Amino acid sequence: MGVSTVGKAQERGRYDEVHVAAAFHGLTALLAVVGLALGITAVPAAPGYAAAAAHSWWNYASAPGVQSALLVFVVSLTLLMDSAMAGGRLWRAARTATLAAMLLVFLAQFTPFRGLPDTAEMSVAGVMADRLLLYALPVVVVTGWLIFGPRPRISAGAATLGLVFPGFWLLWTGLRGAITGWLPYTAGPVPAAGQLLMMGIGLILLWLGATMVFLLLDSTMGREPDGYLPGFGPPDAAAGKGADGLPFAGGAREAEPVDPRDL
Repeated sequence: MGVSTVGKAQERGRYDEVHVAAAFHGLTALLAVVGLALGITAVPAAPGYAAAAAHSWWNYASAPGVQSALLVFVVSLTLLMDSAMAGGRLWRAARTATLAAMLLVFLAQFTPFRGLPDTAEMSVAGVMADRLLLYALPVVVVTGWLIFGPRPRISAGAATLGLVFPGFWLLWTGLRGAITGWLPYTAGPVPAAGQLLMMGIGLILLWLGATMVFLLLDSTMGREPDGYLPGFGPPDAAAGKGADGLPFAGGAREAEPVDPRDL
C-alpha cells in the first residue's frame, strides 16, 4: 500500500529539532563565555587600572552587557541539556529576562549608551568582546528563540519575576555609584538622586515594553520545538496549544515537555 498524501504532507519539513536546537543553544553558551573571557583580558587596558585594579574589575562586572551575557550563558547551558525544557517559575523568569535584556542591550548600541564601559576601544580583545557581547550575542539569542523556542514558556508571572534582574542591576549600580562616584556610560559626577530615579523608571518601562513584545509573540507563535522546520508541522503545533490540542494556560507548567520525536 502506498503512503497517503496526508502522511507525506505531515513528514515534509520534519527533522531532529531537539538535537539541532540543543547544538544551537550550546553554541550560544560558547559565544557568551568567549565574549566574557575576551572582556576579562581587556580589563587591564582600562584607564586607571594600574592605580585601582579592583575598581576596574568591578566596573567590568557592573556593565549590563556583561551581566546579561552571564545570565544567557547559564540559561543556554540548561537548554543544551534539554532544548524543550518546561522549567519552573525561576527558570522561565530567567529565560524571559535573557530575551528582554538582549533586546535592550542590542538597541542600546544605537544610542549614546553603547559599548562596554572603560574597555571597549582599549585593545583588540576589548573590541572583539564588545562586538560579541553587544551585537552578535543578542542577535543569536533572539533568533534562536524565534526558531527553536522553547515556546510557550512566557507568562505574566514569569515577566513579573524577571523584573528582579533589572531591579538588582539598578540597585547595585546606584549604590556603587553613590559610594565610588562611578556609573556606567556617564562622565563627570554622579547625577542627582532625582535624575537617577527618573533614569531607573525609564529603564524599567523599557524593560516592560521589551518583555511585552516577547509575551505577545510567545502567545501567538507556534509551539517550539515541534520537530518541523518553520512553516511546517501538524495542527497541534499551533500557537498556544498543548499536545492535547487544548489552549496552553498562561503561566502553567507543562508536566512533561513534548518531544518532537514523539509527534
